[in-house]
Amino acid sequence: MKLNNLLIMWLLALISMVSCTKPISKAPILIIATDSGFGTYTSEILKAEGLNEFILDSLNSKAISKNYLTLFDVVILAEREIAKDKKELFEEYVKTGGKLIAFRPDKDLSGIFGIEYLGETIDEGYIKIDTNSEQGKGITTQSIQLHGIADKYSVQSAKIIASIIANKDKPDTFPGVVINNYGQGQAIAFLYNLPKSIVYTRQGNPLFAGIEKDGIPGLRGTDLFTDGWVDTSKNTLNQADQQMTLLSNCIQTISNKPLPRFWYFPDTLKCLITLTNDGEFRSETDFEPQLQDVDSMGAKMSLYLLQPEKVSKQWVDKWIAKGFEIAGHPDDTKEAGNPDWNNMDGVIKAKKNEIAEKFGLQIRTNVNHWFVWCGRDADVKPDFAAQSMLEEINSIELDLNYAHYDIKSNQGDNYLGPLGTNQGNFTGTGLPMKFANVNGKIINVYQQFNAVYDQQYNESHDPEGFFNCFKGLMDRSLNDEVYSFISVKAHNDEYYFSKDPLMKMLAYANSHGVPVWTALQQLDFIKTREEASFTNTNWSNNILSFNLNSSIKNGNGLTIMILHNFGNKKIKGISKNGDDASFIVRQIKGSAYAFLTVEPGKAYQISATYR
Repeated sequence: MKLNNLLIMWLLALISMVSCTKPISKAPILIIATDSGFGTYTSEILKAEGLNEFILDSLNSKAISKNYLTLFDVVILAEREIAKDKKELFEEYVKTGGKLIAFRPDKDLSGIFGIEYLGETIDEGYIKIDTNSEQGKGITTQSIQLHGIADKYSVQSAKIIASIIANKDKPDTFPGVVINNYGQGQAIAFLYNLPKSIVYTRQGNPLFAGIEKDGIPGLRGTDLFTDGWVDTSKNTLNQADQQMTLLSNCIQTISNKPLPRFWYFPDTLKCLITLTNDGEFRSETDFEPQLQDVDSMGAKMSLYLLQPEKVSKQWVDKWIAKGFEIAGHPDDTKEAGNPDWNNMDGVIKAKKNEIAEKFGLQIRTNVNHWFVWCGRDADVKPDFAAQSMLEEINSIELDLNYAHYDIKSNQGDNYLGPLGTNQGNFTGTGLPMKFANVNGKIINVYQQFNAVYDQQYNESHDPEGFFNCFKGLMDRSLNDEVYSFISVKAHNDEYYFSKDPLMKMLAYANSHGVPVWTALQQLDFIKTREEASFTNTNWSNNILSFNLNSSIKNGNGLTIMILHNFGNKKIKGISKNGDDASFIVRQIKGSAYAFLTVEPGKAYQISATYR
């Protein structure tokens, strides 16, 4: 009897010990957000920045508590109103050592961030980052656009990381991003909705959805960037990407440990080119010389067929075997001025079926004839992402309908920006990321901007500008850290114009070791990179350890970035699955990183030792 009592007491004690043990988070970053207000798009920003080590949760979740928050190195709070009990929760969390980042925080949280609300707002301003701050290093010194509303605050105890300017030509500034020590913790506030601003910069003005704005026949993505939506003097900066870098810097500087990231490009490349060709009304006899020219330069190309009946399956199979992509070119130009959701859906489905039946191929990347962009959803409500929503329904995963074209517009000459070397990306980005709809919900389709567009330069009678546009984008990606996945369009029926400058582009890419891929190759790499994840990230005795999980195989390497310097120590060695691993050190946007390249589709245990 005594033995049984002792056993029971021992079991109860063991249960008590287990129940009091603090669980270990498998990710160092927690995002608290919903689709509303573009909060969940924060996850897309982190994935674009290679920080694939987060958990997404809602403030209404039963899990949200102080104990839960303390499991994470950094908590990111999307824009939303905060109830009193949650206000007290975040105050206590930061005061006792927590690290909080918030986007346009609730005014009742002002004390945590060391600021005081002035009762006014700024709409469509600029942000200027303090590049002398730890968080701002490696970012442009120029002011860059933000879209949406920013709140006006005065600083109490906070330090300003970036300032907001209501008008770039006026000196009045207000805090835009601040950091504050609060108790034992730290809190950073973006005083505007960062993910919403990123989406609006990339996708255009949602108020222009479904409206003809630029005077060029047919609704296109370009209509969304009219009436001064984009400050074209900033096109060479990749404005959205600069602000995403600021967020990743903020996360890293307040984290309790160096956080591993994935590099933007395959292997250790600093740039990647995709080449596409809208087939229009041509036949395989027309396509053959162009594809041979491209193939002779070691490049690949995507060919979007408007009339698949003009090519044979044998011809398609030959070029597919060479690594080229053959897909469809949906044509809804008969209603280009006002595309209907159901009709566009039917056009896409018909083209998908045609390509599948004739060639046995699935369309995964898409370009519409004339870049026609449906701007209204199934309920005929305006939505600047309606076209991508249709593509998602039809299992298309990457869209290339955004292109630089502004010939004979009512918006004035070059309203999308200068041509040639200084053209840049008017979408503010060089990175493929997913669309979001007007309500902030992520759409499972990647947006790839077509910057180097042959028709723009053909109609401008400027073959040298066509090449220089490409060269400028590539040089800035290679040399100035304005990183870009560059998409080039070379129509077959305009090959008489584009052949010479295109061959110069391919030779220039070859001379710098930059590959030229199909859109499908790029899509497969993006999916490989974003599917991979870091788990069990641990920092102990100056050793950073983590697991890399990757299940998608790819012929190109996946590169891990690890801060080379952390505190007053540097990486002395890295091991992969227990064996010493070779790595290189590269300066990226103001910080030194160790680059370790691995084969995707496998699991790894990585350790980096600092001394």
